[in-house]
Amino acid sequence: MDRQIAANIALRGAIEPAYYYLGSDYRGRSDNFTLTYMTQMGGWAILDYGLHYAADPADYLSLGYAAYLAPFALMNTGDPASGYGFWYPGKDNDGASGWAFESQRFTNTWIRKPQGRGPWYYDGEVDLGYGGATRSAATIVTNDPVFGLVAYGGVLTRQNNRLAVIPRDGLRTRLFYRNGKERFDLQLEQDGFAKDRPIVFSKDGKEVEFFIENRSGEAHTALITLCRTPSRKPTPSP
Repeated sequence: MDRQIAANIALRGAIEPAYYYLGSDYRGRSDNFTLTYMTQMGGWAILDYGLHYAADPADYLSLGYAAYLAPFALMNTGDPASGYGFWYPGKDNDGASGWAFESQRFTNTWIRKPQGRGPWYYDGEVDLGYGGATRSAATIVTNDPVFGLVAYGGVLTRQNNRLAVIPRDGLRTRLFYRNGKERFDLQLEQDGFAKDRPIVFSKDGKEVEFFIENRSGEAHTALITLCRTPSRKPTPSP
């Protein structure tokens, strides 16, 4: 597993913080097209590794979450005032998504069509990437080595000895807390965390309060998974 993750990162933008590089998959070179569907699919693997296997998860969480977010730059969305999108204005293009991002100003795609800088004008395999995105979507409260205690995909506030986070990851079904030895997972199945309502928990992860949103509109049993996961011990070097 460690070897596979190392290979994953070797084929991924892990240094330069440009939105079309950081977390993106590379096809052998960084000056070619980026942000293809493997950005989010491979990023999901890095995020999972950081959450559940890495002894020191910080770098994996930040890179994996960047891979989750980056391809949303391919989407053409907006309102009448913005022309329904930056890349390809017009109401008919609202909500469309490109196949990949072209960083060069003038080039041809591999299908031998002229392409300028920006998202490709075909959607291609982008749906596979967004499939990976739905599996990656989560709010992660963690101790970032640069920014300190933050919420990836959420708004975090402190309430004395407790933390409160409002999920903004898009699905609002998963919360992961990773703060040194203190860590827990909270996941909902068919329901979600109530919109704009905070999840409040103690810093030691032993108490948690939240509101559930009934998404089916019908009476049912809500399945909730809550577990405290031990940190992984570093693997000794050979």
